[in-house]
Amino acid sequence: MGHEYIGECSTDREFGDYETELTIKYLKHRCGAPPRGVDIEITWEGYEIGGGDETQYPVISVVWDDFAIPRPDEYIDKCYEACERFDLPEEIHDRYQKLFELQEKIPKLLDPD
Repeated sequence: MGHEYIGECSTDREFGDYETELTIKYLKHRCGAPPRGVDIEITWEGYEIGGGDETQYPVISVVWDDFAIPRPDEYIDKCYEACERFDLPEEIHDRYQKLFELQEKIPKLLDPD
């Protein structure tokens, strides 16, 4: 099963599951229905913490059957941007958007031909 990290799950003890489900519903609303065979779910990421021990934590991911479906890059990009938007205040998101637009213009400015 293919999966791509989109965002963190809430760590709030009282409302964590509710907040995470709300985030997933927002992503599906903002990005539209996932392509056939693709979904947004909670998956588990892990890393080694020393002595061979591993810890795991939940994250929000776009998932798909990578044997039957090509990687849904366009939908992943939409979800990632929507998740950033969900997490960031409007003014910060607008500043990031302007920065990304400037980064896209740099190669054109350096090589006008």
